[in-house]
Amino acid sequence: MHVFPDVRGRTVRLTFDPACFDPAPGHVLVVPFYRGQLVMTRHRRRGLELPGGKVEPGETPLEAAVREVREETGGVVEAIARIAQYRVAPTETEPEIVKTVYCAEIARFEPLPPDSETDGYVLFAEPPDPSQHGFSDLVRDQVFPLVLAFVRRLPGWGIGRPGPHIHAEAGETEAGG
Repeated sequence: MHVFPDVRGRTVRLTFDPACFDPAPGHVLVVPFYRGQLVMTRHRRRGLELPGGKVEPGETPLEAAVREVREETGGVVEAIARIAQYRVAPTETEPEIVKTVYCAEIARFEPLPPDSETDGYVLFAEPPDPSQHGFSDLVRDQVFPLVLAFVRRLPGWGIGRPGPHIHAEAGETEAGG
């Protein structure tokens, strides 16, 4: 378990152990790749970040992850694996946040939905430095580098790799570690 503060000072607890995952997280975060490049979304207000968001009522976390990638990047998910989960401690005014992190391979891009809150996607052939101008605060804590380091150890996943060749229609896959 990795424990660290986020950019607002709240305690974050990140685990890659599936035995520790909450089965019903309220949020998802996706680390998508397309032809060996990291895909980030350009949020209109916050800047560059990874796709993600809330799990809607009646939706599984996996369905939410696939939907968020589509809504925020236009990406059609070909393969997806659950790799991590983290908790952000509550404050006096905000509840605890539990996010499941997925790694995904995008098959192709389609036009963004008309109501998208993003300006599409940006591809990175090298891991970006989120401390640079233009990146969202949501990728400035330790979740982003720790997750990218974990993904690099997975066969077939990550920057400069061809992808896992697991089809999303077959159901959620597990990436152990």
